[in-house]
Amino acid sequence: MNGEKHNGEQQQAEDPWAPVTVTADQPAPYDQQQAAHQRQLTAAGYGEEQRTRYIEESGEDPEYAACVWDEQIVAGAEAAGIIPENPRPFSPAEEATHAARDTAISEFWTQHPEYDVFSNSPENQALFRQAMEHGDQKAREVLGDEVAEHLLSRPQEPAEEPARQDDEEIDL
Repeated sequence: MNGEKHNGEQQQAEDPWAPVTVTADQPAPYDQQQAAHQRQLTAAGYGEEQRTRYIEESGEDPEYAACVWDEQIVAGAEAAGIIPENPRPFSPAEEATHAARDTAISEFWTQHPEYDVFSNSPENQALFRQAMEHGDQKAREVLGDEVAEHLLSRPQEPAEEPARQDDEEIDL
């Protein structure tokens, strides 16, 4: 017995410097991240209800007031550290749209070295429009139905509705 273990077991010393395998937590899906961010904004007084109230009570044009809230008030609060920055401001579809469009536009510029970024000539303006259209088209080709149309420089026109015919005449 004198310091020996029974049944042939030997005491193993644990190495405090041995490598350890740690599994990382999976990142939260986009919707969960956005919901958590919205809860933080609401708790800090910058939530959706406060935004709506600001827009209604501002006395400004609603679209202008919404821009002021989004681009000045919330951005200022983020910069001051009052509220946290949005961890993922773009949805996965928006990120894919940006990436596909940016890649296509970069390829376009590689094929057109004659473009002069400092010139506002009609030729340069036409090349710029072509680059944007090329990027939009490639994004649609690559992403199909997943493309975030509101991010493209020229969203596709909705299918034309058949012309309504007013058969009914009203005499006044």
